[in-house]
Amino acid sequence: MDKKNILKELGLSDKETEVYITLLPLGKINLQEIAKRIELPRTTIYNTLNYLSGKGLVSRIIRSGVTYFEAVEPSKFLDTLNQKKELLLSVLPELEGLKKEIKFSSSVEIYEGFKGVSTILNEVFKVKQEVFYFGSYSKSLEILKHLPEHSGNLRLDKKIHAKIIIDPYDEERFHKSLYKKITEMRFLESLKDFPCMIFIFGNSVAIYTVTGDVIGVIIRNKEVSRAIKIIFDLYWKISKPVRL
Repeated sequence: MDKKNILKELGLSDKETEVYITLLPLGKINLQEIAKRIELPRTTIYNTLNYLSGKGLVSRIIRSGVTYFEAVEPSKFLDTLNQKKELLLSVLPELEGLKKEIKFSSSVEIYEGFKGVSTILNEVFKVKQEVFYFGSYSKSLEILKHLPEHSGNLRLDKKIHAKIIIDPYDEERFHKSLYKKITEMRFLESLKDFPCMIFIFGNSVAIYTVTGDVIGVIIRNKEVSRAIKIIFDLYWKISKPVRL
C-alpha cells in the first residue's frame, strides 16, 4: 500500500500528508523554504503545520525571530496508536456493557470503503470460533491490497480454525505450519470472477464486494447464516482439495 494512503488511514488529511512527507528529509526548515517545495498557498501550509504540530508530528523552534519546523520521527505514529489503544482499553468494558444492555435478535449493518471492510474483518475474527468463507481471493487482494493478508494474520494470532474455498492462489503464508494446522482449503476456478467474499461466523454472515465500489454488510440472523452455510457446503463438494 502506498505510504500516502497509509498516512491517510492513520488520520492525516491530504495536505497534512503532503507537508509531513515533504518535511521528513529536510530537517529544520523555515516556512519560506517549505513554500518553495509545496504547491500550496503559504497560509495553507502554515495552518497545516499547526495541525501537524497539534498532533505531535511536527516540532518548531525559534531562532533569531525566525520559526523553523521539523517533522518528528515516523515512529511517533506507533506511540500515538499505543496511547489510543490504552485509552480505549480503559473504557472498553464500560462500552461493551452499554452495548449488552440492548439485544437484538437480528440486525443488518452496512459498511463502505476500505475502513468499512477492515471493521467487518475484525468483527469476523473477534471471537474464537470456526469460520467458513468463500469468494475471489485474488480480486480481494487486488482491490484491498494488504488487508486480506492482515485479517489472515489476525486469524492465525487467535488460532481460529477456518474452512476456505477460493480461486486457485498461492502465497507463502499458506505453507506455514500453524496455517496448515488450523486451515482446510479448497480451490474452485469459477470463483475467480465471483464478485464478493462471504464469511460465515456463528449466527452471522459478512459479505463485502471485490469489484466496483467497495461495500459490505454484516447480517446477524440464524436463518440467513444457515442458508449461506448450505451454499458453502455445495461449493465445498464441487471444489478441489488443496494440500497445504
